[in-house]
Amino acid sequence: MGRLRLNDHDVTINGINIHYVTWNSGSKSDRPPVLLVHGLTSSSRAWMKLGDFLAAKGWFVIAPDLRGRGLSEKPPHGYGVVFHVNDLLSLCDSLGLSKVIFFGHSLGAAIGLYFCGLFPTRIEKFVLVDAGIRLPQDTVQAIGASLNRLGQVYPSIESYLALCKQIPFHKWDSFWEEYYRYDADVRKDGTVTSRVPKSVIQEEIAANSIINTELLAPLVKVPTLLVRATLGTLGADRGLLLPREEAERLRGIIQNSEIVEIPDTNHYTIVISENFEREVSNFIGK
Repeated sequence: MGRLRLNDHDVTINGINIHYVTWNSGSKSDRPPVLLVHGLTSSSRAWMKLGDFLAAKGWFVIAPDLRGRGLSEKPPHGYGVVFHVNDLLSLCDSLGLSKVIFFGHSLGAAIGLYFCGLFPTRIEKFVLVDAGIRLPQDTVQAIGASLNRLGQVYPSIESYLALCKQIPFHKWDSFWEEYYRYDADVRKDGTVTSRVPKSVIQEEIAANSIINTELLAPLVKVPTLLVRATLGTLGADRGLLLPREEAERLRGIIQNSEIVEIPDTNHYTIVISENFEREVSNFIGK
């Protein structure tokens, strides 16, 4: 039902094209819209299930492809949270949105910290999904399956999807097939690459590594929900992107924050969990 409310859009901001999708874009409400910001190698398609869920509850929802991802433009340089925050603010300005409820998953959570810290009047509430400031030592290994597909050339869409089916942290279904088909750039000769250039992620990681996010967390004053997955991508207790101790530390730093744990989910499956939907719905208001 929610998918019928989905619309694709393109807008030129900061000199590049940004692609985004909306649900209930024609609806009128006194509630701030919900802005869904995806992770490092992901796209707006990570939010399809949550977008449908929130749309069915009457929310106006926006999910962009960050620059360098999905159908958004991929300039040769200009990556890092500062660029993304500028793009998102410009997107909100273009839509006439003075304030949003900000959901950020993984990299999106880091973007949200910067957004909340520097532009507090533009955010009503903040949902930080499975990302901390002090990253565990096994973080790169934990997201390795997502990184490994980048920069590779596959002989066909079938071979690309066959590889994606083998990624161990999710069970293959129609959601994941749609997610990876959206990520596939099918060339004229039938070969396939990920839509996310490897160079984009290399610059992204390098640029973000020199930002002191410890300084941003105390600046977050809006009501904040810290959401963490309970299963690692490398094992039950290995490959956790937001360990319990880091979540507790953040709760001590960010005023007006609370923690919820989503059982039986890992860093990737957390955003499609029905328990996740219920928890965030309770937080932002039904």
